[in-house]
Formats: sequence, structure tokens, C-alpha cells
Amino acid sequence: MIFATFWIMLPVLGKLRYAISQSRSVRLDCVRAHEQCLAKYGCSTKYRTMRQCVAGRAGNFSMLAEPEAQDECRSAIESMKQSPLYDCKCRRGMKKEKNCLRIFWSIYESLQANDLLEDSPYEPVNSRLSDIFRLAPIISGEAAFTKDNNCLNAAKACNLNDTCKKYRSFYISPCTSRVSTTEVCNKRKCHKALRQFFDKVPPKHNYKCLYCHF
Repeated sequence: MIFATFWIMLPVLGKLRYAISQSRSVRLDCVRAHEQCLAKYGCSTKYRTMRQCVAGRAGNFSMLAEPEAQDECRSAIESMKQSPLYDCKCRRGMKKEKNCLRIFWSIYESLQANDLLEDSPYEPVNSRLSDIFRLAPIISGEAAFTKDNNCLNAAKACNLNDTCKKYRSFYISPCTSRVSTTEVCNKRKCHKALRQFFDKVPPKHNYKCLYCHF
């Protein structure tokens, strides 16, 4: 009976998968999204304003304490949420991958305090079978095939802790940015950042983040 239902639902699952693939196809890589944004006056202006706000926060500039400046920052951030940059991704091995990652993390740094939930800069790789099992609970109304994403849960818990959030952001970029075709990251900077994360962040957070599994 289960197998009969499974095969009956295949055409429906195929249509749903096609709809999802169509929605993914419009998601730009961050390099192209960045180019498109800079080519439009409104988007480029808001993007530069947002970057100035981030730099101002890091430098603790007093001018950001002004209500008018805070309103401009909020407006720029909200505008970026409507731009292709907000939902852009990178692909492993793509041309200009390092530049793509730099753009992604600059956007993440700007919006991480404002509900940007996807931490990975890379597009997920899905097979037809994984799509079928992921969509099965939607069709049946049951969650039999789903399981918790421990890494996402760990990231959410970390973001609620100021210390964990701070030092996690320090290791993400150096540990995920490819430096050459043979080196997936700058090992010296990555190891240093991971050591800081271990030393400064409580074990209940750092172990969950670094040793999570899907």
C-alpha cells in the first residue's frame, strides 16, 4: 500500500520539484546580484549606505546615534531585503568564487542581526530522491520523513548568545573562503579563529556548532 501510494504521488512530486527548481533558477549568484545592484542608482545608493552603517557600527561612530542616521540605516537594510543580494548564493568551483563569498559575507554581516537565517553561502545540492522525501510530508501532512537540522538549531542558539554570535562570525569567513585551487581556506587564519571560538565561547554553544551534523 505504501509503495502504491508512493508511485501514485510521483507525478505530483515531479511538478512540485519543477516549481521549486524554477524558483531556485531565479536566485542569482552574489557576483551577478552585486553587479545588477550597482548598475541601478536606487539599489547602489542603499547598498553603499548599508555598508557605511556597518562600518559605523564597527567603528562606534557617534554620528550613528542621531535618529536621522538610524532611520537611513534601517531604510537601507529594508531595501536590501527586497534586492537580489539578499537571497544570493555561491556555487563551489564557480568562477570568481572567492569574490562571491566576500560579497555574501558582507551582506550577512550587515543583515545577520535582522533575520537573515541561511548561514551557508552555497546553494544546496539536491537529488531527485532527496526532493521526493523532503516533499513527502507536504503531500501527506505527516512529518515522518523529516528530522531536525542540528546545525541550523545550533546556529540559531548561538545567535541568541552575544559572545557565541561574535566569535562565530570571526571563523565563518576565514574557514570557508577558498584561497587557491588547492587550498579550501587560509588554514592559519581559520585555526586561529577556531581557537578563539573554543577559548571564548561556552562549551554548550561551541561544541554544538562545530560538531553538529545534518
